[in-house]
Amino acid sequence: MKCSICKNEIDVQSNGWEEGHCALPLSNGRCCTLCNDTEVIPMRMAFIQSGRSIPKEGLKEIINSQRKARALAQVSLKHITREVNQRRSK
Repeated sequence: MKCSICKNEIDVQSNGWEEGHCALPLSNGRCCTLCNDTEVIPMRMAFIQSGRSIPKEGLKEIINSQRKARALAQVSLKHITREVNQRRSK
C-alpha cells in the first residue's frame, strides 16, 4: 500500500499492522509513519490549538477540487469573453 502523502510504501508496524495511519486532515487516504509523525500530527495539533475543527475531507482533495473549479471557471470566462467580442465585432 502506498502513502497518500509521500507516495512511498507504507511501513509495517511492529505489531504486524500494514494499513498505515489515517492521513486526515492532509489527505483522505492512509499514510506512512514518517508522514504521520512529521505532517499529519502537527497539522492536527495546529487545528486543535487554533480552535478550528479538523476537516472531514483531506486538504489535498479540497485543493484539487478548487483547482478544477477555477480551471473550469477560467475556461468558461474565456469562452464568454470570446463570444462577447465576436458579437461586438459584428
